[in-house]
Amino acid sequence: MTKAMIIVNPSSGGEKAEKYMERLKKQIESDFTELIIKKTEKAGDATTFCEDAALEKYEAVFVLGGDGTVSEAVNGLMLHRAQTILGIIPLGTVNNVARALGISTNPDIAIDSFKQRSFKQIDVGKLNNRYFISSTSVGPIPESIQEVDVEMKTKFGVFAYLIEGIKALKDDETYTVELELDGEKWIANYSMVLIAMSNFVSGVGTVVPDAEIDDGFIHLVTLKETTAKEKLSLLPELFQGKGYSREQLEHRAFKKAKIRLLEDRETYCTVDGDKGQPFPIELEVLPRSLAVFVPKN
Repeated sequence: MTKAMIIVNPSSGGEKAEKYMERLKKQIESDFTELIIKKTEKAGDATTFCEDAALEKYEAVFVLGGDGTVSEAVNGLMLHRAQTILGIIPLGTVNNVARALGISTNPDIAIDSFKQRSFKQIDVGKLNNRYFISSTSVGPIPESIQEVDVEMKTKFGVFAYLIEGIKALKDDETYTVELELDGEKWIANYSMVLIAMSNFVSGVGTVVPDAEIDDGFIHLVTLKETTAKEKLSLLPELFQGKGYSREQLEHRAFKKAKIRLLEDRETYCTVDGDKGQPFPIELEVLPRSLAVFVPKN
């Protein structure tokens, strides 16, 4: 018997979420002997549902929602290192994970792509006791992006994040950071520390040059202490899609890391777009540890 689960976040995709759910159900129900539908009502529900699916050895879980819902689902599956294959139908504003996998951000097209399913194994990052597949960060820019409200996302879409990010460039706050990457250790002052699993960050596919979601590495991008004017001049570097030429921006790939802030205050990182855990943090890559449906070439 083959079992599958559909998880839908009704708050993503507006009033069309139910329509997409029914369309997906019709698309895949003949492929499984048992298909159940779960709707999230609060934070953590998708994790619980996916834990159940993992323990009951479901063949597949399909998630309709944004990056936050997808991240919750991944945490549920990874807690038990499940063999369950994850399917993503993007209903969020940014949809970094779907973009990195080549899944259309148009839900109708994404659903159609499941007519002929293929899958690939992707990397998952572990941050302390939590898993992530998009990014984690600290600094005024990612903090401002985290605070983008629903009304602004509805009005401007992905550009809402860019607008708030540019506003945050005026913030001169920096962090004294102690980093240890694959045994190499140093201390520096940074305006931003960004850690990503692929090249897509806030819907932009050029931020982390050459990063792939299955390359076996976690990617670090740091912005050194600098003025607001200098930060603005660095923006084009983030959109050119190739190696950074300015010394204020650095990119490194690693497998394991420890990161500590030396300020005397509690600071939280942002993980997959939501408030994460306080520093210090430990990170490691789990290469190709999650199976995900992708469009067939």
